[in-house]
Amino acid sequence: MLPGDRSELVLGINENALRLSRELPVTGSLAQFSLRVLIAIASVVCALLIWQLQSVLLLTFAAVVVAVVLDAFGNALRKLAPVPEGVSRLLAGILIASMLIGAALLFGRQISAQLSQLGDTLPPAWENFVDWAGPERVESVIDDFAPDGTSLASMVQTMFGALTDALSGLVVAVLGGVYIAINPKTYHKGAIRLLPQRARDRVDAASRKTGKALRDWLLAQLISMLATFLVVYLGLTLLGVPSALALAILAGLFEFVPLLGPVLGAIPAVLIAGTVGIDTALWTIGFFIIWQQIEGNAVAPLAMKFAVEIPPAVTLFCLLIFGVLFGLPGLLLGGPLTVVIWMAIKTLWVEPRASG
Repeated sequence: MLPGDRSELVLGINENALRLSRELPVTGSLAQFSLRVLIAIASVVCALLIWQLQSVLLLTFAAVVVAVVLDAFGNALRKLAPVPEGVSRLLAGILIASMLIGAALLFGRQISAQLSQLGDTLPPAWENFVDWAGPERVESVIDDFAPDGTSLASMVQTMFGALTDALSGLVVAVLGGVYIAINPKTYHKGAIRLLPQRARDRVDAASRKTGKALRDWLLAQLISMLATFLVVYLGLTLLGVPSALALAILAGLFEFVPLLGPVLGAIPAVLIAGTVGIDTALWTIGFFIIWQQIEGNAVAPLAMKFAVEIPPAVTLFCLLIFGVLFGLPGLLLGGPLTVVIWMAIKTLWVEPRASG
């Protein structure tokens, strides 16, 4: 090959290389790929961080729930007297605390005695139930829930430990809720400003709708809890079940957990009624069945008239998911979490696509 031919060949190769470099921006593609890898790594790190901080996040959400309750009572007070928002929430907190302290002073000794009696009576009541149902059958049911061979005593100990942690967390949630309720606009605006500018208006509108839905749902649940407490206390007293007041308090508190709460609230009452006699236990079972029918078909629809309606299957599976992921705190907060997630998906995803 002649020197002139070589120079022409090299020149042609250089021209082809230059043309390919223009058609394939390798540097830009590499930068985009690197950016995507960094975003993926950051997403994984954020997910792991959120998982490690799940208890803190649940406490924060519980504080928001407490703040929503105080805000609802504050709005009710403002309808009765023209007072500023901060003052109304402070008065609402003082009023709720006064009612709880007054109830503790009036019925604290009786409640404490009945709860102590309930703690002494439940273990023998469980033993009577095991003898009646058959130890082998009960053990097989327990093995289904604890296939790794966990004993009943360890399960009960774990449950009481989780309950103790939940009660200690409740104190932190109440204090945090009071701080948020004093000036909620500051926290709301601060959270909105963390978002991109183009998403702030839509998220702000969605958060307001979600807050209203959560407030209405909580008020409806409080009505159902109060109705359940009164009816269960009256019914168990008429049936002659011991510790009726303590059992009614448990039933009313369990009513906060949708769908599963009524069953959980009825179990201690049926066990205690079994210590009186099998007839009393059967009457207690019938009483709870009748009350749940009345509550589900009459009280709950009235209480939920202005609250968000969520399909029962969605609520049930969400409760199971939150219970598996977060344990007892997830189960207790499963109802409010379901409302928030349902409304967020509805307002941020479903409604814009339907209108578009």
